[in-house]
Amino acid sequence: MSEQIAAIISTVRKPKSFGRSDTYTLIVTDNRMIFAEMTSDMMKEAAVEAQRRGKEEGKGFFSRWGDQIKATMRFADRYWQIPPDEALAESSKNFAIQNASVKKIKVRSRDDAAHPDDAGQAYTELKIESNSGKYEFKIDGHGAKGIRESLQGIFGGIVGK
Repeated sequence: MSEQIAAIISTVRKPKSFGRSDTYTLIVTDNRMIFAEMTSDMMKEAAVEAQRRGKEEGKGFFSRWGDQIKATMRFADRYWQIPPDEALAESSKNFAIQNASVKKIKVRSRDDAAHPDDAGQAYTELKIESNSGKYEFKIDGHGAKGIRESLQGIFGGIVGK
C-alpha cells in the first residue's frame, strides 16, 4: 500500500538568524511530514516555464504575466502529483518527521505588532514536538484554523492551540 498525501501547506518558514529563514512546502502524508525546500530559483523556474508555455500558446503579455504569478502561487500544488519519496529526495535540505514520533503540535495565529496601533505582520505559528526534536515554523497569514483542521485529520487530539 502506498503512502497517501493528506495535506499540503505552502510557504512554511523555518526561522534562522538575523531575520532570515528557509522556506519549505509541508507535505503531510499518512506516515510522515515531509518538508520540501522552496528556493527562489525554483520560483523563477516555475515563472519561466509558465512564460514559455504562454508564448507557445500564443497568449499576450498580460495573460502570460498572470500565468507567471499563478505558477509561483500554486507551486506547492505540484506535490499532489509527485510521490512522497521523490519530493523528499528533491533537495539535500529536505527532511521528514515520522508521524508516529510526533508528541504534540501547536498551531496558532500570531501578530508581530509592536503595540496595539501597529498593523504588524500576521502569521500562523506551527510548533512540532517529536522524538527527534522540537521544530518551530511561521506560515504567512492567519490560516491557523484551516491548518489545525488539516493536521487534526492525521494527528487527532495531539494538535492544539
